[in-house]
Amino acid sequence: MPPSAPSTDSGYVAEYGDYFPKELEDLLLESQKAYKNVPARPDYPEKAVPMGWPAQLPPSLMVWDAGTFPTDGSHEVQLSEEDVSEIDEALKAVEEKSLPPSAINKASFPLPRLGPRLDAACRSVHFGLGLSFVRGIPTRKYTDEQNVIVLLGVSSYFGETRGRQRNDGARLIHIFHAASRNLPETLSAIFNNHAQLFHNDIATDLLAMYCRSAAAVGGESTFASFPRIYNHLALHHPEMIHTLAAPDWPFDRYGYNPPFHTRPLLFHLPGNDTDDDDDEEMEAEDGDKTPTATTPRATTPTIPNTIDTDNHTGRILVSLSPRLLSGSKIHPRPTAIPPLTPPQHAALAEIEAAAKKYSITTTLAAGDIVFLNNLTVLHGRTAYKDSPSLPASSHRHIMRLFLRNEELAWPIPRPLLLDWARVFGDPDDKELWVADNIRDYRAQFRRRG
Repeated sequence: MPPSAPSTDSGYVAEYGDYFPKELEDLLLESQKAYKNVPARPDYPEKAVPMGWPAQLPPSLMVWDAGTFPTDGSHEVQLSEEDVSEIDEALKAVEEKSLPPSAINKASFPLPRLGPRLDAACRSVHFGLGLSFVRGIPTRKYTDEQNVIVLLGVSSYFGETRGRQRNDGARLIHIFHAASRNLPETLSAIFNNHAQLFHNDIATDLLAMYCRSAAAVGGESTFASFPRIYNHLALHHPEMIHTLAAPDWPFDRYGYNPPFHTRPLLFHLPGNDTDDDDDEEMEAEDGDKTPTATTPRATTPTIPNTIDTDNHTGRILVSLSPRLLSGSKIHPRPTAIPPLTPPQHAALAEIEAAAKKYSITTTLAAGDIVFLNNLTVLHGRTAYKDSPSLPASSHRHIMRLFLRNEELAWPIPRPLLLDWARVFGDPDDKELWVADNIRDYRAQFRRRG
């Protein structure tokens, strides 16, 4: 039996205040209760997946590995000169109207020729491969501010809702090696050049990463289909699926109150065979308990089975971040937070090994944007080095967005609503957009003292 989850009167002194908004207190208490009441696991491994979960996900575009991933370029949108000219025209229109970032969307950034191809790629990210690349943006001809506008304009065809990535309201995050610019790299893990384990970003439907500059050596991006990993686990280690689906994974909250909160890493969304009346009853129950003003809601869109062929067995969703579960060199795990159990460590190790086995590796060149379904595709990165002979402006630099497409979004499992509400739940939250990566870094560093 795990120890009791922390309460607001536990004597814990938060360094940075409350992590979750007060209006989400019911959801927080619910997750703490689930953690406290986790039943004892058997001392022998389960021989089958949890009841109601698929023994195997059937073949579909979402279930891929290095041997079956397309090699014909169908997952890429390669920009032509005409496409770039169309982007330039839309950029000019935004600048002439002096539109703020929040006003940049498909309507204000029209791409009549390129747009339908981006729409198709968006559908593939939601219901196909879960991964798409837009290649060939002439990033070096644009200013920092123009690159932000272009990223927002192109990405709006995948999702017009942009999530908050920091407490200061930042919607845009810059990823680079701080030490190569003579800055401390201890501010965050995104500012080092180490290899990254396979993971999801903690709370977003879609992830967009725009490469402004590539590394001189290394820095390859790795991607793995979690449905393929699920089939591996279901076949070889079904007991690990029980472990991953249990609500006792303690996520470090880095000095906020509560110091950690718990939830599962793995979720099963029932497919089309589920009785409609049961769905309506479940939706009504959620509606009674969930603060509608701060919680993202989604309905399941109707998509042809030729795209989403596993919708009768349901979808498997994953949301894991090893750094928040095990700590890192920059953020060692506090001793006050419960350690992972041996079965939990074993499950994470098996996911990492399977992801390496089934993954693809690619290099993002300057001007490439990758869009991925953050609920079904894991990603990682190899270590990299920047060339000391090149100016810092030519060192590796990635711009990141959290995106949500309100029309195509997958339903979010209830245990994830706490995190999703922090990112997408407040439409009136202030937005911070800083185009210059060094200026943004220095502002963060000053706030951290």
